Amino acid sequence: MSFAADVQKFSRMASQSLEKTARAVEIQVFAEVINLSPRRTGRFVGNWQISQGAPTDGELAREIEKQQAINEMNEVVAALKGGGVTFMANNLPYAHRLEFDGWSKQAPQGMVRRTVARFNQIADEAARKNRV
Repeated sequence: MSFAADVQKFSRMASQSLEKTARAVEIQVFAEVINLSPRRTGRFVGNWQISQGAPTDGELAREIEKQQAINEMNEVVAALKGGGVTFMANNLPYAHRLEFDGWSKQAPQGMVRRTVARFNQIADEAARKNRV
């Protein structure tokens, strides 16, 4: 192989590694938020919505288990085009109270804030796993 071919191969591998790392971070962050979410009826868990480009608005009329929400989120993330900004939103009127007001004994410190506090750790783990 020539030097130019070696550089091209490494560039492809690095690009793939970067995309795998970004997806792994998205999946881990979103899964943690869902797992930390309080679940009484499944309505709050069922209203976590993943989108790209802009956050979603509106509510979903459904109640689901956490694993179903995580599975659906994995499918959405896998289908997203790389390089865009991905959003996670929950538009239920009481979402803010659950996150910031200690409204739930299941998640008194919120879900998103706890996950964001671990973001660097999550990103470092994903980068190590996908290293070129």
